[in-house]
Amino acid sequence: MRLTGDEVAIASHGRWVQDKVPSLISGIGTDSREFIAGHAFLALRGVTFDGHQHAAQVADKASALIGDVQGVAGWSALLDTPQLEVHDTLQALGDIAACHRRTLVQSKVIAITGSYGKTTVRSMLQHVLSGLGLEVSSTQENFNNLIGVPKTLMAVPEHADVAIIECGISEVGEMERLSAIVQPDIAIVTGLTCAHGEGLGGELGIAQEKAKLLTHLSPQGWCVLGLGVAEQFAKIDALNTQETVDMHHQYAVTWSLDRQRLTLSYQQQEAEFDLLLPAKHWAEDMALVAQTVLRLAQDLEQSWRLQQIAQLLQSWRPVEGRMHISTAANSFTLIDDSYNANPASMQAALDTLASLPGHRVAIIGDMLELGEQAECIHQQLDLHDIDEVLTVGTLMGSLQAKNPKHRIRVFRDAEALSAWLESKDFPPLGSTLLVKASHGTGLYRIAAQLKERGQHVI
Repeated sequence: MRLTGDEVAIASHGRWVQDKVPSLISGIGTDSREFIAGHAFLALRGVTFDGHQHAAQVADKASALIGDVQGVAGWSALLDTPQLEVHDTLQALGDIAACHRRTLVQSKVIAITGSYGKTTVRSMLQHVLSGLGLEVSSTQENFNNLIGVPKTLMAVPEHADVAIIECGISEVGEMERLSAIVQPDIAIVTGLTCAHGEGLGGELGIAQEKAKLLTHLSPQGWCVLGLGVAEQFAKIDALNTQETVDMHHQYAVTWSLDRQRLTLSYQQQEAEFDLLLPAKHWAEDMALVAQTVLRLAQDLEQSWRLQQIAQLLQSWRPVEGRMHISTAANSFTLIDDSYNANPASMQAALDTLASLPGHRVAIIGDMLELGEQAECIHQQLDLHDIDEVLTVGTLMGSLQAKNPKHRIRVFRDAEALSAWLESKDFPPLGSTLLVKASHGTGLYRIAAQLKERGQHVI
């Protein structure tokens, strides 16, 4: 990011205190612990924190301080550093990011949302496009909310060929704001289910909110809709007028999976390769990514072929906590999918585990933010062909009564399971373990504990 002080003030509707205006702002930080010298410090305010209180720690190395009226009033001892006063710092963060977005005239900006698969599709797409020789800037870790998206966008260099921005929401109104900030050229909606149903008003509310990513799609932009999304958007009259690539359409990339052998097909082209796991949701994501890249080739005047894309997809590896595979030498295999969970991704992970040989163990915890149907949704999970199940949390524990023929052990929380693991010689030799739950359940700590049992190799 390279914006003048005046540009930042105009974008954020702010004013420079004492008319002290920096000539250039090359970045914005919001965490004093990770602050980069030369950037501006923007003080966020929340229910339990106030970034204004930490401005003194970075004032001597900041190009500017950005705060709200109340916060700036307390910075009288820091006037050697230029100070920008705004009405709301979170709003200003997004407005400044949107201003930088308008300078990215050479970049194709791709926004990704959906109830599941966002991070996997994002990492696959980044891997493929980078492998095809493009300069790609992308969301890191889980920076996909009203704070993370602006930070990700401001880090995109003006010479990037493609920027991939992951957009996640949990409350009504957030997606329209993210769309206004990102102003995507390409929008991808992976799929819809009742993730965050509690905050978004059930399945109908989820579809309505996710569709708002298309609100600020560029005039010549286009979108890619995962299986079932077009039908759900049509029900709420949310389909945009720009070009839509529907993965359910007969001319879209299709896939078939025979154990771990994936076949992708597009028009007269076909490509085959082996997946790390017999994961149908990976196959679906890869078809969506291939379709996106083939369509993007038209915009970039490239002649990429399906075989090229497939070769790159074959070398893709999942990110930590997302069906990440590790093996303890001569002991067991761990599939760490502990970062997060919703009904669709949980069932997909269970189906993948069930399709593997040997002794299969599912360590699964509560899926959060599902609303009033949460208990019913948990009880509907299919544990077919899984030999042993360890559940964590009240909601997932209800599976025991619904599946009397399955070997299910119930734990109230991750700490109770951790203590049990410490006292047992577990898991059995040759087992394959799946660890999955919503992040708030804490099962990522169980995955880390299991990884310590022997030397693991990817």
